[in-house]
Amino acid sequence: YLSDDTIPCNNCNYCMPCPYGLDIPGILGCWNGAVAEGRLPENPSDPDYAVNRRRFLIDYERSVPALRRAERCTGCGRCSPHCPQSIDIPAAIRRVDDLVEKLRRNGRA
Repeated sequence: YLSDDTIPCNNCNYCMPCPYGLDIPGILGCWNGAVAEGRLPENPSDPDYAVNRRRFLIDYERSVPALRRAERCTGCGRCSPHCPQSIDIPAAIRRVDDLVEKLRRNGRA
């Protein structure tokens, strides 16, 4: 589980509430779930990319309400000092948002 791709969030919620309404643990949990199950869709040449892409987007959209998703992060950093794992939360959120945007550009879910 603790591969290089995971974000070391343990869902403690110390980063919450986000002043902009993000579901930080939900966003990071969606990423970590995909990593843990070996289905993070990063390489379009992977034979399972299309299936993993669709599943990631569906899981993300079902588990994180629209007004609480990564694209709403302003990068204010108010969350990071409260994280016992010392996660750079805005950078982690950007990582998830970058992947979601890339997946959305590469077709429909």
